[in-house]
Amino acid sequence: MKTLITILFFFYTESFAQSFSVHNTDKQTYGKIERLEANVPENQTEIIPLQFEKSELTASVFGYLPYWEYPTARNYLRYDLLTHIALFDFAADSLGNLKNPPYWPWTDVINKAHQNGVKVILSSTNFEASQMHQLLNSDSAKQNLFSNLKNKVESYKLDGVNIDFEEYYSSDRGDLLNGFMTALTNYLHTAIPNCEVSFAGPAINGSGWKLTGLANACDYIFIMGYAFAGKWSDYTGSNAPLLGGTYNITNTITKQYADVIKSNPKKLILGVPYYGNRWQTKTQEPHAAVVNYGYTTRFRDDVSLSQTYGLLWENNEKTPWYRWKLNDTTWYQVWFDNDSSLGLKYDLAKSYKLKGIGMWALGYDGSRTDLWNAIEKRFITSAVKEKKIAEPKFLLSQNYPNPFNPVTSIQYSVVSRQFISLKVYDILGNEIETLVNEEKAPGIYTIPFNLQLTTINQQLSSGVYFYQLRAGNFLQTKKMLYLK
Repeated sequence: MKTLITILFFFYTESFAQSFSVHNTDKQTYGKIERLEANVPENQTEIIPLQFEKSELTASVFGYLPYWEYPTARNYLRYDLLTHIALFDFAADSLGNLKNPPYWPWTDVINKAHQNGVKVILSSTNFEASQMHQLLNSDSAKQNLFSNLKNKVESYKLDGVNIDFEEYYSSDRGDLLNGFMTALTNYLHTAIPNCEVSFAGPAINGSGWKLTGLANACDYIFIMGYAFAGKWSDYTGSNAPLLGGTYNITNTITKQYADVIKSNPKKLILGVPYYGNRWQTKTQEPHAAVVNYGYTTRFRDDVSLSQTYGLLWENNEKTPWYRWKLNDTTWYQVWFDNDSSLGLKYDLAKSYKLKGIGMWALGYDGSRTDLWNAIEKRFITSAVKEKKIAEPKFLLSQNYPNPFNPVTSIQYSVVSRQFISLKVYDILGNEIETLVNEEKAPGIYTIPFNLQLTTINQQLSSGVYFYQLRAGNFLQTKKMLYLK
């Protein structure tokens, strides 16, 4: 009976998951409620470009940041453990017009990412088959979309575009879509050198897809390695099983994308879920028959509830889950992923030398560190780990904003009590201002600097200036750009 249940479970996955988008479902569930609850201050600061290419990570770490998570998630993002942040979402219509997400522009996230070598990607979405059919078949609509994407990237100093078009007609998934992606990639590469073009691709190569051609049509595919179970399921099961059944994450890599793995595995990012599924079930057993589907859950909530009800582990699929009984009659189950199950998927991605890993979605872990630790354990180079162990006692951060006009802030940290000198110089080495010249206790300090209010009392021109921290034998200098 258990074998039959497993077979049926994966039959429904193949039949219905192809036309299901958790990105769209979460947008409808969370995006219409929570975006009205947060009060996010306007961003008036000028946007800065990417400051450097990150080298500390051994693979790409690509995270979608949905607009409904932006107000709080921006406080918890680990920029040191990310290479890409995809801003979700810029909705595209059938005519190629784009709609900005709420709270736009997210200047604070863009600048913080760029200061830390993290690329910022525009995620363009559409979840209506008829609209996408019209767009893909209209030269004028495509050119309008291409132009709008280019203008957004240039205006906000973004680093790439991710096409998250889902729920296509089967007939539109093959050559038509691949031709669209080829044209978009060529257009953006020509207009904006180094602009990355990626695609949110399926976990299962079902009807119509030509995944090898799709991989060749863009810089890389973000495999949405989830939605193996959901609201269509007759039996509970893993949202992203590593093993078990007919379809699973291992099958996705080794079978569904086999030709891409063989030719160029660096074209693939394995996306993993930071969400789960909640069902009402007939019994307490794993893979129980479903009575009703509830909704998608988020890791931050599932961790707490699993501690309350007891965390269980499904060994065939390598996935955690938990259950509880309501009113002594009704059973509920939630299947989700934690650091243990995600770590196994990260190991799989590493073993096949993929470009990297990613997640739907940033913010779903809240302020918890579990999932960040799983990434750090597997993708931080040993040299960086050793450097962290021997961190200096003093650290000078990049000023923010940079470029600035006329005010910026400079942050530095002190581990042991020491006499600190922090000075500003012009490009010729002339001292402009002394910001700090005293003994400081351990702590993190932020000093405002207004170039129009310096003690030298003279008009200063636009250009490069330097600020220097001196503490005993420690000396560190950084540059900043003043634009009138």
